[in-house]
Order: sequence, then structure tokens, then C-alpha cells
Amino acid sequence: MHFSIRKDSLVKALKEVSSALPGRSIQPILSHICLSSVDESKVVFKATDLDLFIESLASASVAVPGAIALPGKKLLEVISKLPEDLVYFRVNKETQETSIQCGRTKISLSSMIAEDFPVMGEIEGSAISVPADLLKTAIGQTSFSAATFDTSSVIGGVYMSINDGEFECVATDGNRLAYRRDLLTVSTVNSGQNDSAEETKSAKKKSVATLEKPVAMKAIIPARACSEVLSIAARNNELSSNSDIRISMGNGVISFQTEVSKLTTRLISGEYPAFKELFPTECKYMATFDRQELISTLDRVAVMADEKKHLIRLHFEGEAMQITANTPDFGKAEDEAPMKFEGQVLDMVVNVRYFLEVLKAVNTAEIVTEMNGSLQPMIVKEKDKENYKYLLMPVELRMA
Repeated sequence: MHFSIRKDSLVKALKEVSSALPGRSIQPILSHICLSSVDESKVVFKATDLDLFIESLASASVAVPGAIALPGKKLLEVISKLPEDLVYFRVNKETQETSIQCGRTKISLSSMIAEDFPVMGEIEGSAISVPADLLKTAIGQTSFSAATFDTSSVIGGVYMSINDGEFECVATDGNRLAYRRDLLTVSTVNSGQNDSAEETKSAKKKSVATLEKPVAMKAIIPARACSEVLSIAARNNELSSNSDIRISMGNGVISFQTEVSKLTTRLISGEYPAFKELFPTECKYMATFDRQELISTLDRVAVMADEKKHLIRLHFEGEAMQITANTPDFGKAEDEAPMKFEGQVLDMVVNVRYFLEVLKAVNTAEIVTEMNGSLQPMIVKEKDKENYKYLLMPVELRMA
């Protein structure tokens, strides 16, 4: 194998797939990244820990086709320090050594044969193409709420459901829950065969979701994989004009594929807990805030919150919410955020980190909080929108 590639393209591809490298592995091949030529102008990079599998396609000039597996972390470290220039790879079949040259720098890496690298076969099952921006928003506004203390259970993942045009994502760790629902205009692959050219062009402008098979999809996706999906979607926007991401599911795995990347992950098995009935149908208290101003105020007070529980006291009254944090070992902080408030006086104690995370995940200028009592859930919404809801459980605690 002999090929050349620009350093910046190489670094992006290596960083993307290195997220799938295991921290520790009893199989030496899993600590390697597999490089293989696709054709004369492309090389694909692959890495896996057997649960998560990531592929990244990069433009290159391939003189001699082939494949090789190189130590992943060391390869990325080496390449990151090279000058911004073309990087040349040449594999010696007899010694299984790979020489890397960039400018005056020459490096030799020991390698393993690519045939030993695990292979993830094609998924046979349901598939759908979804607008990338919609998928990024849905995952970005929910995945941060998944449990980090039990990543193998159902609450350690994001529940995703696509059924008859309804696209839902939800995540919870037991203390908070994020839920987003979008309606898709769904068409099957063959549905437009008899449409006019003008109708087809109009449909493309609407960014419809395209079903390859008219079936429902439900999955619990590990939160770790969801964060990598966001990275893949971002890279796709940089390198490709195609804004769709193809989702395929079957046999306990799910894949997200763009023109330049593909992520495949094992799903979390189990039944996701019922969640829709947790949201109250009415509220006694409602407060509307400027989102950026509330974020700034919470950030200032959070500095004095307890470093383990991160609790703050919220006092709703009049035209401003008073925010207090009290840590006996350090001191106390007080501030207030202007608001439009409907209801009587209300006090709540919440985790300030959980509150800030949702405020930073939404994009509207104003947000709304709905409450029914000091120990009842706080519901955070984007103003004038109903497709996103965030439930935050308060804490029963007296604070000075």
C-alpha cells in the first residue's frame, strides 16, 4: 500500500475514528486503526472496541492499493506533530512496517495485517434518511440527560423512535428528563416515481425523511455513541453538500451514515420506562426569562454552590427570581434574574448544573419554566414552542 494525503484531512479522519478506540483491550488489534484504499482517490479509516465502530472516508492519492492496521493513539500523536504538508505512507509487505514521510520528517511504525481487523457487516433491517440538522438538534437537546453512572442500563442511553412521521428522542438519569418530538414529512423511496419533475424538486427543498422500508424504528442508543453522531454530522456539513444522515437498524445494532462517515453501535437492550405521563397537563406557576441573561446569572451564582451536589435556591416573586448558593466552607452568593411571573410566591432547590445544561442546549431568546409546587417537577420549554420539554426534579432541602 502506498498513498499520499493532506495532513489536515488525515488528522480529521484519525480524530473521528479514534473515539472508538478502547481505553484498555486484551486484543491488540483493537488498539489499531485500519487504513484501506477504496479507489485511486479515497482511503477509509476504521476503529472499533467491538461495541462502537467508526469509519471515516478521506480524499487521498493512492498509488498502490492495499490495507494495513497501525497503532491508533501513536499514529494520531505522530501525525498531529507533522508540518502542514502532504503525508506519504508506504507499507513494506515483508516486514509489516509502515514508513511515514512529511517534508524532512521520516517515521516508521510497526503494523498488523488488516485481515485481523474486525469487520462490521451490512445491517439488514429498516432504514431511513433524516435531515442532519433535525437529528443533531434532537440528539443534542436530549443526550446530555442520559445517566453517566450506569451506561449499560436503559437510562444510560437515548431512546429514539421513528413511527409514521413522528420522530421522538428522550433521555433521563432519574433526576431530569429531556424530550423532543418532531413531525417528519415521510416518503418512501419509490413514492415519487410518477411525480413531475417540478414536484420532485419541490419535495427536495422540504428536507423530507425518506423511508427505504415503511416500518417503525425504536432503539435505545448508548449516550457515548450519540455524542459521536453529533461529531459525524458536523464533519459531514464541512465536507459534503448532502444534508441527510442514513439511519439503519437491525440485529441489535444501529448505524448512522453520511457521505464521509459511518458509525455503528450496539443497542442497549431492555424496555425504556414510560415517560410521557410524567409531564403535568397544567401548571400553577409560570416564569419567562431572557435565556442568555439567566445563563449568565446562574453561572455567577454557581461558583459558590456545593461542589458535590451543586444546589441553588430559587425564589420566584414579583419581577425577578432571586438565586442563592450557600457553601459553609466558602461563603454565599446571591443574584437575581428578571422575569415575567404568573402565580404566588414559590421557592425551589435545584441542581444548577442540570438547569444550565438545558438552557445551553436550546436556542430561543426566551425560555419558560412551569411549576406546580416546591417539590413538583420544573418544566423548561422554549417560548412559543411545544416540541421540546425538559423535566427537572427539585430537591427537598433547607438552605439559609
